[in-house]
Amino acid sequence: MNDFELYTLTYLLAQALGVYAVYKLISAFFNERTQAKKTETIAFIGYYVLTSSVYLIINVPLINFVVNLIAFFLLTFLYSSSIRKKFFVSILTYIIQACTEMIVVSLTGYIHFPITERNNYDSVFGIVAVNVLIFAVSMAANGFKNIKKGNSFPILYWLSLLIIPLSSLVILAVLFKSQGLNSILISISIGVALLINFTVFFLYDSLAKLYQEKQAKDFIEQQNRYYENQLQIINASLEASSILRHDMKNHLHTIFTDINTGNISEAKKHISDIVDVYSARTEIIHTGYSAIDSIVNFKLQSAKQNGIKVNANSSIPPNLNFSSFDSTVILGNLLDNALQAVSLVDKNAFIDLTMHYSKGMLIIKVSNPFKNEVKIIDGTVMTSKSDKKNHGLGLRSVKEVVEKYNGTIEIKTDSNIFTITAVLYVE
Repeated sequence: MNDFELYTLTYLLAQALGVYAVYKLISAFFNERTQAKKTETIAFIGYYVLTSSVYLIINVPLINFVVNLIAFFLLTFLYSSSIRKKFFVSILTYIIQACTEMIVVSLTGYIHFPITERNNYDSVFGIVAVNVLIFAVSMAANGFKNIKKGNSFPILYWLSLLIIPLSSLVILAVLFKSQGLNSILISISIGVALLINFTVFFLYDSLAKLYQEKQAKDFIEQQNRYYENQLQIINASLEASSILRHDMKNHLHTIFTDINTGNISEAKKHISDIVDVYSARTEIIHTGYSAIDSIVNFKLQSAKQNGIKVNANSSIPPNLNFSSFDSTVILGNLLDNALQAVSLVDKNAFIDLTMHYSKGMLIIKVSNPFKNEVKIIDGTVMTSKSDKKNHGLGLRSVKEVVEKYNGTIEIKTDSNIFTITAVLYVE
């Protein structure tokens, strides 16, 4: 076996470890796959074949950079996350890979090489060391517990995190073109860049933890408001019932007198007033789940007070495995969007809510009229400029929760009636 054959065989074996390291590094950031395990395996095998072919046949650093970066970005679509996180993970993964490669390459004596010409690096030890080092970094990255959860950061957070890997990319490009630096200085510089980028894992992990704690705090405060409103509804209902029982004898006497004297319209009005007093603060819905009852009654009571007709139907069994946090996200956002939409409707405003459970499926459907144009593209609501917030707000959060239960969202518009149906698989 000649040197070229030995180097090629060693590269192919070491690259297999490198691809597994890339898999561990990318998957460290994501919580759920959107594709089957088989599809994921095929995708990473395809990445192995593609990058190995480009390296062994072309081996131009600039082309290797473009191919790897695009491949990393495409691989992130195997997992459920936002585009911003996918882009961030792609950049960071490439920087980690590039830094480890350049450290080993410079230490093995290959210091200066053009990025637009074929690379003639042929160190067998270097190829093995690069992939072992990348694998070590990927295993360390998997030790962080919160980086899988950071999907909903504000854009300013993402921009702050991206500054580090993008700046490192510039530094690496400068080092590629540097003249007069020895291998030790280059290795130290790249090592510092690698260390700085590795701290991004810590920063990301800390930000995800803090953001998660903030969301939990906001959720508790929101739930407390809903529970307080629910308590007010119950107290008001009990008070109204107590007053009616106390005054019922007088009310019945007045109604009886009106009927005997032929004043039927006055008797009807008196009965209507009694009904209004009794139902003014009664529960609109009662499922037995305090989290669901509190948020639905809070939102729909507000709608009723604004003259909006509300209709709520529920058939949910006890002991349903549906967390209060998730129910608040879904119902809160869907009802908020409905309230905002019907506030623009001139007449016949209504909100219909249906919750039904059957054979492992929880179906939540909200319908309401809307005034302005609504376009649905790839399951995403695209509203007109004056109505952008009405239905787009919060749907991303709803989608994330629904996907957590392996569910789906269906959106329909018909004769200016907007209907959104969420199907969740709940035991």
